[in-house]
Amino acid sequence: MDLTPTILDKVVLADGHVELVEWRWPELIDFRLSEENLMLEMALPPYATDASAGFPALEPGRRSFMGTLFVRYPGVVIDGRGGGGQIRVLRMVFASTAAAAILPKSGVPPLSVLQGLLDIRSDSLRKLMGLALRELTIREDRSLEAIDALHRLIGIEVRRLLERQLHAEPGGRLASWQYRRIRDRLTRGGPPPKVADLAVLCGISVRHLGRQFQALTGSTLAAYVENFWIERAKALLLADDAPIKNIAFATGFTHPNSFARAFRRATGLSPKRFRQRMAGGGSVSTVTAGDSAAFRVAGTELG
Repeated sequence: MDLTPTILDKVVLADGHVELVEWRWPELIDFRLSEENLMLEMALPPYATDASAGFPALEPGRRSFMGTLFVRYPGVVIDGRGGGGQIRVLRMVFASTAAAAILPKSGVPPLSVLQGLLDIRSDSLRKLMGLALRELTIREDRSLEAIDALHRLIGIEVRRLLERQLHAEPGGRLASWQYRRIRDRLTRGGPPPKVADLAVLCGISVRHLGRQFQALTGSTLAAYVENFWIERAKALLLADDAPIKNIAFATGFTHPNSFARAFRRATGLSPKRFRQRMAGGGSVSTVTAGDSAAFRVAGTELG
């Protein structure tokens, strides 16, 4: 089967390129491939699909979940499977010179690191990719300088991510089941949980939760929780004409003013202005962390 995507848009840079690509696959697809270049990819809702992947040369037959933000490591064969349909991906591709400054000098990292790169949970990388998507798709005001700067910044963040994962002590990062418990607790709604409540859910102290959560995601737990409620607020603002103060209380803020400040800090807009702009067909520049269950309605997913 031909795995060559349709290129919807592409900008060539000195150290690589940025492109928006799309596939239309059958209901279920199995693939085995390796990439020549280092790539960071972000699957875009509503086109993202469930997928799993493994590394047959390192551990044949074992697959891990593949999120919506992931790295394609150059020269490493990947064995994947995913649901079909329309799939759209933003790609940040790094040429060999740029990749040499990003990748570890010790060669291909251990299997555990490669598996972690299939499901990246980094607020900073997701926000930067969101900004790159905006610059790529706004034709009349596209800035090549901005795209080039974002390409370099994303390369730095990928390098930091690799360094954190390579030097993480065993048990130094939050386990996937602990992360799922936090995500599920937030998704259930109800009164916002305190950090101490989440620590109890994970079976560790507040201090260890903070450290291990940041080691896993690159974000503080407080920032992640705030971003969660901001994304929920965006969905509510677009869903109906409920008063903004009601949305503030529904998303865990004790006062409309504190909600407005947090919302502006995250999006650059007041809640009222955000609602007006989106109602008029506009777009916002920020993309924050979320997860597929909680943020599907808001149009953001966390890989």
